[in-house]
Amino acid sequence: MDFANNAFYDKGISKAREGMSMIRPYEIQKDVVIYRYYDSTRAGSPQGGTHGPWWIEFEYFQQIKHFAARNGHAHSYAARLFAAILYEWSEVDAFVACRVRVPLKAWKGRGKQVEQDSDPAKRDARDLPRMTPMQGVLEIYQLCIPGLGGSQSISASALEIVSDGAL
Repeated sequence: MDFANNAFYDKGISKAREGMSMIRPYEIQKDVVIYRYYDSTRAGSPQGGTHGPWWIEFEYFQQIKHFAARNGHAHSYAARLFAAILYEWSEVDAFVACRVRVPLKAWKGRGKQVEQDSDPAKRDARDLPRMTPMQGVLEIYQLCIPGLGGSQSISASALEIVSDGAL
């Protein structure tokens, strides 16, 4: 099968290894809807929010949303807990849902523990030194999709925004 991001795929494993464990190759078929949390100030628009490799599938988006509602948390805070997203990386104040226009290859795995930047000037005071994503029955699997993001991003041709909003 021909994938729109074949040219980026092999190099994408290093990015996937940075943020995930138990990584496996994964194929995302045409018309599947995937979700991404992003920082609206940095992205500037929902289209800008599509420029990044880190995504989740519908079931995990729903799991995060319902966990937040059940436990009295903001959706953005729950997303941060489940995916271990540091404040220094993102405010996690918006989401975008996109229909995949063409098949994409991805890496799928469990989120890893993350650490603050070693440069104190780049850190956000709201972050703890380390953050571990939810574990056990609350664990989610993330997607690292090479080619979505960066200077040669194919997100505009590979994805169609079907929903977006503030969190």
